[in-house]
Amino acid sequence: MNYIWNKIAWGGDPDEINDVTGLSKRDIYNIRKSWTAMYAESEKYGLQLFLGLFRLNPVTKTFFKTIQDLDEEAISNSAQFRAHVINFMTSFNSAVTNLEHPEIVIALMNKLGESHRRRRIQKEHFDEVKVVLVDILKNQLSASDDLLASWTRFVGFIYKNIFEKLCETADC
Repeated sequence: MNYIWNKIAWGGDPDEINDVTGLSKRDIYNIRKSWTAMYAESEKYGLQLFLGLFRLNPVTKTFFKTIQDLDEEAISNSAQFRAHVINFMTSFNSAVTNLEHPEIVIALMNKLGESHRRRRIQKEHFDEVKVVLVDILKNQLSASDDLLASWTRFVGFIYKNIFEKLCETADC
């Protein structure tokens, strides 16, 4: 009976791991459900993510010439930076919404890796983004351990494909 229920409700085993993404159908469900809340307030959460990154590692602020000398309030009021935040959240949304098509996510993340390589962004900076993201998930969205595990697998998948291009000509 459980097999039939899973076939109907999930389209198969909800915990079967996709060989390409490393994610299960349950992971995708968890990620999308929590992402919906974040994306509904994308500018708010995107700004929190970047401001948290700048607090964690102030050097990262220097990657953005237009805001490198601004305080947090001025950064939050910068239309140009807010546009970058929205672009970031939209890119993240594209990855979340295309998880059933990993080849699309891989292409998107490879492109992101290439563009960040040209800007000399390092792998460690992406790791710091992950730290801030987990903090937001825990403290603002009350993420459970299961949800955090799903996000960890998701970030691992996208980072693998970002790093493939980010580290193409450099030691990572």
